Amino acid sequence: MRNLDILAAENGEHIRVLLCGEEQCYVVSCQHFRMPYPVASDLLAELQPVPAETYSVFVLDEDITNRQREGRNRKLDLIAPLLVDTCIYDKSHRNEVVRRIAAEHGIARRTLLQYLWRYWVYQSKNALLPAERPAPEQHELTADEKAIRWALNKYYYTPQRQSLQTAYKMMLRAKYCDARGTLKAEYPTFWQFRYFFRKNRDPISETISRQGLKAYQRNHRPFTGSVCDYAHTIGVYMTDATVADIYIVSRLSRKPIGRPVIYTMVDAYSRLITGVYVGLEGGQYALRLLLQNTFTDKVSFCHQHGIDIDPQDWPSHHLPTKIMTDRGSEFVAGTLENLCESYHIEIENLPAYRPDLKGVVEKLFDLIQSAYKPLLKGKGVIESDTQERGAPDYRRQGTLDLEQFTAVVLRCVLFYNSKSVQTGFTRTPAMIETNTPPLAASIWSFCEAQDDCPVKEATDKKLLYTLLPRAEGKITQRGLEIFGLRFSNCTFKKRFVSAGLGGRETVQIAYAPECMDTVWLYENGTYSAFDLAQKAYLGKSLAEIADAQQQEKIERTDWKKQELQAQLDLMSDIQAIADGSERTMPDRSNISRQIQRNRSTARKQESVSLMDLLAEQQEDDFDTFLKFSRSPYQRGRSKYLHGRNASRLAGITTGVPLCAANHRACL
Repeated sequence: MRNLDILAAENGEHIRVLLCGEEQCYVVSCQHFRMPYPVASDLLAELQPVPAETYSVFVLDEDITNRQREGRNRKLDLIAPLLVDTCIYDKSHRNEVVRRIAAEHGIARRTLLQYLWRYWVYQSKNALLPAERPAPEQHELTADEKAIRWALNKYYYTPQRQSLQTAYKMMLRAKYCDARGTLKAEYPTFWQFRYFFRKNRDPISETISRQGLKAYQRNHRPFTGSVCDYAHTIGVYMTDATVADIYIVSRLSRKPIGRPVIYTMVDAYSRLITGVYVGLEGGQYALRLLLQNTFTDKVSFCHQHGIDIDPQDWPSHHLPTKIMTDRGSEFVAGTLENLCESYHIEIENLPAYRPDLKGVVEKLFDLIQSAYKPLLKGKGVIESDTQERGAPDYRRQGTLDLEQFTAVVLRCVLFYNSKSVQTGFTRTPAMIETNTPPLAASIWSFCEAQDDCPVKEATDKKLLYTLLPRAEGKITQRGLEIFGLRFSNCTFKKRFVSAGLGGRETVQIAYAPECMDTVWLYENGTYSAFDLAQKAYLGKSLAEIADAQQQEKIERTDWKKQELQAQLDLMSDIQAIADGSERTMPDRSNISRQIQRNRSTARKQESVSLMDLLAEQQEDDFDTFLKFSRSPYQRGRSKYLHGRNASRLAGITTGVPLCAANHRACL
């Protein structure tokens, strides 16, 4: 339960929640003129909600006369001081404000409260519109006509979209049947029902009530103007994206990789396509490349794709004055917002579900796809029977790779810009005088040559940095840190040291997600480059680095587990040694002398063990020396020497006591 929710009470009365608290809420009746009253919050939680459309005012501003608008605004100004929470729960304060307003403007207090009640119920200023007075010739409705009007409002003018026949039968069951459901002798016929409907039919109200306000604005509202009336010259760009109706393949493996996405930027006045992007990714990445293409020279761009053009074929590489978009996530914030803030470009987000407001760019997609689809049938183009049973799998028919499809789209764009006649465009007298043809490129070039042309060429070197996405980083003692990566710049050593002493410093960073070798610190309108310090991640994108970091994290977890297990094993080994040691209870008297004597004995035992080991090693080395360093004759005598004089020879050669026994005797 929230504020402004509409609930159905147990007695069938509809109430609107005006102020919601923990223990009680203040509600107002939607059907009876009554001021707000408190209701326990627990009781409201058990009530069933009522659709908000039940108490909505479907009136468009364009359908309101000036007299009605003035009357509405006058009533709204009267109740404006009452539209506060205090006037909802404090009756005395509300009566005081009402008394003061009524005395100042000479209006009855009950009338003022009725205005306030209607606004609370409908939550719309159009609820204060004065009611239309019936025409003088309009006669009073009969009982049958009232029943017909009731049935139309209840069953026909609803989002359920019931038919006239259904509304008629519902009226008969509700108004012309007795308690047992038997039809009365006299009742209006369906032809009378339909005649009344056609005589009093209001197409605007009918469309809004049955299909909704959004559907009316999108499909049924009158079109009294054009885009050219909104944009009086070049500089107002419209952008949108669509998924192409074709499946493409990989350039390397020739395996299907799905459907490409097409982003376009179109000038609203000249209908010139100022920028295009064809790729596999959408979102901020695609938008950045679209803007980059919009502001770059098209001659070199087309040359990269094997197409040679003249500058007049695609003359746009300018900054706009306004960019119109829908409410897509990539257009709301990020790259586009950075661009508009840096170069003072106005951005206008069109209402949701209103593609008709940017019909130029919407129609452009149809024109581009209708140009190549007939020629690419059987090569991955999606036909209208894709959902029918037995239709071919168009994913398996793809033959074009991304580069080839991009070349196709570019040729369609060039045809549209320089060869396609803009039939809906009205040339100005100056265009007619200079014999400017109604071609998008020609119209653009004409407007660009005028003295009052608002667009400017994109020559700023910082523009590419502006198109990069932004993120918050930190300057620390270890360098510039962002996304778990470290970057360095030798000119910022003092700030690194200061950050280590005084704490981390949060800064704004511009980066290129496709390659993280360099990021740029944005401060005071300047960009400072920082190089990646972790050489293992050079040449990798942000996504690849994130995957590597995640894999490293997983492996590190395994390593930590192995380390913990090793520590437990170490503890077990130490505990086993400790449990196997003999516990003695020596005489505690003169314990220091005992320790000294025992320590000396242990040292002697350790020295004897070491000398035994050295003696064994000397004998092995001596046998090896005799075996590989003497002649065969000498090798035969080595047996005799080994038996009798080996120990003496070894002692003389190495300078070590002759034998372990002699060493023990010396000890």
